[in-house]
Amino acid sequence: MVNSFYPPWIGGAERYTSSLARELVKKGNEVTVYCSDRPVRPGVSLEAGVKVVRMKAPMMFYGTPLVAFPASFFSERFDVIHANFPSPYLAASSSWTSLLRRIPSVLTWHNDLPPVTSTARILTEFHDAASPAYLNNFRRIIATTNVYASDSKILRRYSKKVVVIQNGVDTKNFNPEVDGGVVREKYNISGSKVLLFVGALTRWHGYKGLDVLLNALPSVKELLQIKLIVVGDGPMKAFYEGIVSRNHLQDSVIFAGRVEDSILPYYYAASDLLVLPSKDSSEGFGLVLLEAMACGKAVIGSRVGGVVEVIRDGENGLLVDPNNFELLSYNIVALLKDDATRDRMGRNGRAFAELHDWSRVAEKVEHIYGELG
Repeated sequence: MVNSFYPPWIGGAERYTSSLARELVKKGNEVTVYCSDRPVRPGVSLEAGVKVVRMKAPMMFYGTPLVAFPASFFSERFDVIHANFPSPYLAASSSWTSLLRRIPSVLTWHNDLPPVTSTARILTEFHDAASPAYLNNFRRIIATTNVYASDSKILRRYSKKVVVIQNGVDTKNFNPEVDGGVVREKYNISGSKVLLFVGALTRWHGYKGLDVLLNALPSVKELLQIKLIVVGDGPMKAFYEGIVSRNHLQDSVIFAGRVEDSILPYYYAASDLLVLPSKDSSEGFGLVLLEAMACGKAVIGSRVGGVVEVIRDGENGLLVDPNNFELLSYNIVALLKDDATRDRMGRNGRAFAELHDWSRVAEKVEHIYGELG
């Protein structure tokens, strides 16, 4: 398996790669993951039965680490190469290696390239034109929602090889019985309503809309005693801290930084509501939504990308129009004031999450591998 990063790096593709890899190992497979070294040192380790090869990444381009694959990637005997997008560099490297070595390959398409700058938009257009040079080599392309499979301009071209397998969640670790009291005590927030945002604070993850949430908070703060916990870190932290300062939210926002996988469920448990106000269709699924649901929490997300297939509006959460912080603040206040509705959505969310346990997802992915011959 090939991905840009691997835990403790926080991100949906990283959670997907590590969770799927571990579940495949439980099912008796041998799994090697190739990823960049950030945020830890390069080297080879065995983590929960998964061989993790962390490669040195001297530079980044378009949010992607540029790595030099070790000799083992070209010499070890693999039955399948499974790459992850959005990393054109790593996806193309995996594709061409699979072609040269005659090893079948699979690609999981998490989302289209986010056009975060004018230069990035030009690169996106170039990629759209050049992508057949490597996408044609993949035997199967996994999309995480039907919506994204049909709406993505690139995925529509490959509809005959696209199969939809939704993301998963570890329903044992993420569950409603987890006690969030230790997190509330750590930050002294026992008397407040607690909002949670989970995501990397990088320019390439700006589409997740933390700035929209921070601009919605002043109106919420006028009506309720609230705390927002932001789990995640990155070079954009100072930018978001600037919004906090301008909106006079220093006493209401907690930047928790990176949180270990084993600790993350306690943050969900400590929250009353998870908010993911994604700005555009770069949000292919929103794995944090599923993790919050597994913990029995109501969620709010934007009506964009694959989110509309994860949140069933009014049942396990609420969908709001993107980039509308007034509407977002109204819905946050409405849910925080309505304990009964939040509890009902939390129960429905847990039922939805149980249908997406990683064991089920791994079984479907393993079936795809078996079809490759």
